[in-house]
Amino acid sequence: MIDYLWLFILGGVAIISLVFFLMTLSRDVFLVKKLRKKKQILGLNFALLFITLTSLGLIAYLFVLLRDQIELLQ
Repeated sequence: MIDYLWLFILGGVAIISLVFFLMTLSRDVFLVKKLRKKKQILGLNFALLFITLTSLGLIAYLFVLLRDQIELLQ
C-alpha cells in the first residue's frame, strides 16, 4: 500500500484543485461579465485546471511505472 502513496497524494491534489476551479469559475465569469473586472481573475482558475490535468497525467504515468516495477519483481 505504501507503493501507491504518491498516487493518493496526486489524486488528492487533483480533486482539491478541480473543486476549487469549479467553485470559483462561475463567480469569476459573472464578475468579468457584469462588473467588467479584469480578466486576470480567470488566470487563477485556469492555473487550477492546469494543476488538475498535470496531476492526473502524473497519476497515470506513475501508475504505469509502478505496475512495470511490480511485474519485474515477480
